[in-house]
Amino acid sequence: MTYTFTCCDDGSGNTVGTIVRFDNVTILIDPGWFSSKVSYEDSVKYWSNLIPEVNIILLSQSSVDCIGAYAMLYHNFLPHFISRIQVYATLPVTNLGRVSTFDLYASRGLVGPYDTNEIDVDDVEKAFEHIESLKYSQLVDLRSKFDGLTLVAYNSGVSPGGSIWCISTYLEKLIYARRWNHTRDTILNGASLLDGSGKPISTLLRPSAIITTFEKFGSSRPHARRMRYFKDTMKQALTSNGSILIPVEMGGNFLDLLVSVHDFLYESAKNKLYSQVPVILVSYSRGRALTYAKSMLEWMSSSAIKTWESRDNRTPFDLGRRFHVATPEELTNYSGSKICFVSQVDSLVDEAIKQLCQLERATVILPGIDQAYPSALSILYKKWEQAFKQQNLEEGKPVSYSGHITLKNIKLDPLVNKDLEHYKEQIIERRDKRQQLTTTLIREAKKTNSIETFAGGAANGQPGALGLGGIGEGEFDDEEEEDNLMGMLRDGTTAPTGKQNAEIPTDIYIQEGAPAKHRMFPFQPQRIKRDDYGSIIDFSMLIPSEDDGNTTKRPSSEEIEEEKDPYDLMDPRRVTVKRSRKDDAKNNSSKIDENWDSIEYLDAMKDPVKRVESSSKVNVKCMVTFINLESLVDQRSATVIWPALKPKKILLLGPAGTQIESSMMTLRKREIELTAMPLNKDVQFDTTIKSLDISVDPELDQLLKWQSISDGYTVAHVIGKLVKEKPQAGKSQQQAQEQKQQLHRTRLVLKPLKTTSRHPHASGSLSIGDVRLAELKRILTAQRHRAEFKGEGTLVVDGRVAVRKISDGETVVDGAPSELFYLVKKSVTDMLAKI
Repeated sequence: MTYTFTCCDDGSGNTVGTIVRFDNVTILIDPGWFSSKVSYEDSVKYWSNLIPEVNIILLSQSSVDCIGAYAMLYHNFLPHFISRIQVYATLPVTNLGRVSTFDLYASRGLVGPYDTNEIDVDDVEKAFEHIESLKYSQLVDLRSKFDGLTLVAYNSGVSPGGSIWCISTYLEKLIYARRWNHTRDTILNGASLLDGSGKPISTLLRPSAIITTFEKFGSSRPHARRMRYFKDTMKQALTSNGSILIPVEMGGNFLDLLVSVHDFLYESAKNKLYSQVPVILVSYSRGRALTYAKSMLEWMSSSAIKTWESRDNRTPFDLGRRFHVATPEELTNYSGSKICFVSQVDSLVDEAIKQLCQLERATVILPGIDQAYPSALSILYKKWEQAFKQQNLEEGKPVSYSGHITLKNIKLDPLVNKDLEHYKEQIIERRDKRQQLTTTLIREAKKTNSIETFAGGAANGQPGALGLGGIGEGEFDDEEEEDNLMGMLRDGTTAPTGKQNAEIPTDIYIQEGAPAKHRMFPFQPQRIKRDDYGSIIDFSMLIPSEDDGNTTKRPSSEEIEEEKDPYDLMDPRRVTVKRSRKDDAKNNSSKIDENWDSIEYLDAMKDPVKRVESSSKVNVKCMVTFINLESLVDQRSATVIWPALKPKKILLLGPAGTQIESSMMTLRKREIELTAMPLNKDVQFDTTIKSLDISVDPELDQLLKWQSISDGYTVAHVIGKLVKEKPQAGKSQQQAQEQKQQLHRTRLVLKPLKTTSRHPHASGSLSIGDVRLAELKRILTAQRHRAEFKGEGTLVVDGRVAVRKISDGETVVDGAPSELFYLVKKSVTDMLAKI
């Protein structure tokens, strides 16, 4: 079977997506958009030639280089998505990818109340609602639709929900691992490539190809040592009354670094240090990433969650009252030392550098370097890298920087008069057209009866169903009006004073698919629980409720303020706090913002402005340091783990010139075929070694003698004749023609030989199975023998017979010939099957 592989390049000179084509399905993986060289219009024009042939989109990471183009594609090619394109990703990738997309699009003026607006906030939301969320190791079975295709996502260990995709057909198995990390991180477990014993998991063994890249690797230093460098750098900066600026990828390393900073502040609070240092987040998506993170704890390391639970914290993402969400202009409102996380987009990074790196003593900590880095950070990194080579600095040592850097200026002027009217008319017209297009597409889907099939499959959790939840909201006007009517009727249970309660006739909403008896009698009486003694009574109903009129309910903001501060480690009974009225007034004016994760301000109709970009040179004075905190596999581990999977070939995502040559040479010495893929060129691969599916004839099956071995497997020795299955008689001409076309799926049947039962196969016996000493100990203990493990994994039975495993295929029973010796030997042989 052949498959075609293509590395997509939209003009940036890098891989922004991967297309894999099989005979009857085309899969697009990780459509990214991150280069400032490629405009929105150029990117849409490039993808317009590829999207019409795509059937499935897979998303592996939530960073912009893997998901940046997705919402753009959904917005511009909506008919393809509604009719046939299915999108799969894990829940964290869906949620955090939404956050990354808002930051990227808002920084370029595509989303928000700007005159350059191209996409509404609601359009981005619906794009991510279209994604079908998966769990790790969940099988997406598309074999009946796409000729044997199955998809499985495994943990990649890079970011929450980050995936390694296993794409399988009847004859091919491809592993896509653009980024992965085999070691445990601050909040994440390692990649699911190896089992507990360090061996590759069986479902990923012997793939046709591994799709990865050798462009960038992680640090070879242990994670704990790098975290120590990071905390020492923060301690040095805060001790000198300086501020810290940390650029982060909101869908990538932000949560990991936030928890590391949280841990640093928590440990420092024990020594009464840095208790007043605020942690500030500068992001267009505000605090949405933290809201999502608090609901996705099951995707993170259980040991990290337990550590924070033992510290009386609800989650590692709760920093108490010291956490704030601010704009770059508001950073000057926080005097003294502060720790600032800035979303890694050009406009926010440049504004933050202007605010912090001119008047204050600031330290910029670069946790990694990648292609999507803003130009200002690239200049600072080159300065540190130059000093690192010339002065032989250690990683984490700060370097002083002083010079002029060209930074971007974003000028926002309110739209007024005719400009404002023209802008609103454009937005209203675009929304109306979008509404009409969506309604028309859904109506067409109804005509073909596909919407019921797909929506029903999605509701039942069947893989391969097309979810229209993001599209249907607000589109079915009739259903929405009925829901609103029912909600009004439920709420209006009390009549105004002076009027008698009148029974209002109501329409009955009958759910589609309800049983016939519920359609006839929609009012279902409440079931009364009964036991042998009669009806079960809830005694809480008999207790009189307290008079709520004497108690006044406090505002929710006061309750939030009185929550326990995780950094307040002193006994509250011994501490007396005196507050003046001025302080109380100040505190009341700075109450916690309940909408700290709301992005309503990005609505296109809310305070529209004219957005003008310009650049200017700014004198920057700061300290710069680089610490490789990226959760990526190191170079040596990659060259050890990939050969352990025994792949037929490894495909490297382009461009070919950026791949690290030393890693490629190491794998070539191990006789592994490597192919550095070119950009925008279709490369066809043909699998020469094929696996065969053979079914045993029922007549032969009755002659087999099955023997049980460990793990519930059964083994039998079989001799037969391999023949092709003949097409069944009575089939139509069209079905017979389709069967002839599927030559690669010809079924083979093993039929018995005429001499099989008369002349059994004569040869030396072969033992198959696995001797497990723990299982042997259980068997002998059940027979009232004293079996115990001694040194070096030796099982000693009654102090007279010893059993040890020399290797996986050799087990030695040692002892003097006796009844016990032969009993132990028989127990060992009974665990094996002989053929």
